[in-house]
Amino acid sequence: MDTMANRRTDDEDDDLLEDELPEEDQFGRVRYLELCRELGISPASQILKYLELEAMHVEHYGLGLKGVRALCGALRLNSCVTVLRLADNAIPDEGCGELLRTLHDNSAVTLLDLSGNRLGAVGCKALADLLMSRNTVLRGLTLSKMRLGDREGVVLGNCLENNTALRQLDLSSNDLGEKTAHALGQVLMVNLGLTELNLSWNKLRPRGVAHLAEGLKPNLTLQVLGLGWCGLQDPGAASFGAALKTNQGLVDVDLSGNQITLSGLRALSEGIAASATLAAVALDNNDLRAEGGRELLHAVDRNKGLVVCSIENTNTSEQIRLAMEALLEPRRKLRDKLHAAQQQQHQQGGGT
Repeated sequence: MDTMANRRTDDEDDDLLEDELPEEDQFGRVRYLELCRELGISPASQILKYLELEAMHVEHYGLGLKGVRALCGALRLNSCVTVLRLADNAIPDEGCGELLRTLHDNSAVTLLDLSGNRLGAVGCKALADLLMSRNTVLRGLTLSKMRLGDREGVVLGNCLENNTALRQLDLSSNDLGEKTAHALGQVLMVNLGLTELNLSWNKLRPRGVAHLAEGLKPNLTLQVLGLGWCGLQDPGAASFGAALKTNQGLVDVDLSGNQITLSGLRALSEGIAASATLAAVALDNNDLRAEGGRELLHAVDRNKGLVVCSIENTNTSEQIRLAMEALLEPRRKLRDKLHAAQQQQHQQGGGT
């Protein structure tokens, strides 16, 4: 009786597929269902839905190795999904490797988020192959909270030197240190594509930041840099300040929570004042005190391009905070006014 019932259920599923799915499996939905059945797992309704959309958001879903394997089968056929967010899905190193090898042959996915999964030797090899491929279209990559250490960081850095496709790279909240910073510093000297790099909540420390700062001096393309909670301390702040004097690309920098005190801030302020491109800097949760606040206020006054300078929880006085806001608010209003005028001009130009 059970066998007959199971056979009847399978027949009903086949009828359902024939009724609901097209003959040509352009989205990979049929292949996904077939692989789920072969692997003995339940299909995820979220995946079936997102396979027909440009952005797939399947986060905190517990896909695991089998779940990502079934998805890979669909992605080999799918050319619709361009954004793939799979954060926190218990995907092991082997699964990440299989997904990255799949994307090597997929010319659609341009943004990938694998945060909170596991990337080891297998996944790193597949990622390196993907990033070094001349055919890669990947423009955004998020690998936050993946327990990445210098071994993985150096591999990743080494394969980015000749990559011109990747624009955004998020490596925050890992265990990356001085060796990774050195590798990325070398990358920044020659890379012509990267515009955003987030290294916040890593263990770069002063020597690591010094390596990174050397790479930033000649760099023209990196605009947004996250270095919050990286243990810069005063020597690291001084190295970064020196880089700001010659760098001609950085627009937005986060240096929060880095144990920066007055001596480091003095050198950093010189760089902030001299920067030709910097528009926003965050220094929250550093011990600047009143004298440090005055140094920073003077630097912001000299750099007319700055519109944001965040100094929350820095032990600076209310008087300095008010003076900083009074200095920056007119600049922001002017920026917003110019932006609105540009948008209006663009719309009028498009209408004609």
